[in-house]
Amino acid sequence: MQFVTKTNTNFFLLPKFVKTPFLLVYLMTLSSALATLVFYFRSQPEIPIFYSLPEPAQHLATKEWLFIFPGMSTLSTLIHVTITKSIANHDRLLVALFSWSSVVIQVVLLLALFRIIYIIS
Repeated sequence: MQFVTKTNTNFFLLPKFVKTPFLLVYLMTLSSALATLVFYFRSQPEIPIFYSLPEPAQHLATKEWLFIFPGMSTLSTLIHVTITKSIANHDRLLVALFSWSSVVIQVVLLLALFRIIYIIS
């Protein structure tokens, strides 16, 4: 087992071995926010955001619901950065796996957003 003995005193600095996954996470969060802003102004007042519900009357929601995806993405990023900073002294593999799971969560959220944007376009 390898343990990381040096921790950074600055909250925003992450260990070097997790910088790549979190750079991807930050880029996906930013792209999610930008895509939402672009399509918010181009979409109709009601969009089929809940297209998986059984009744067609429940599919439509106001276009403000698009901001749920960048909100969840930002919240997930903040929580994962905080947890990564708190477990940075533990096993390096554990921290690396946790940081890459953040990337997977961001990919799923981004794909869900792009699926809805594809439906409304």
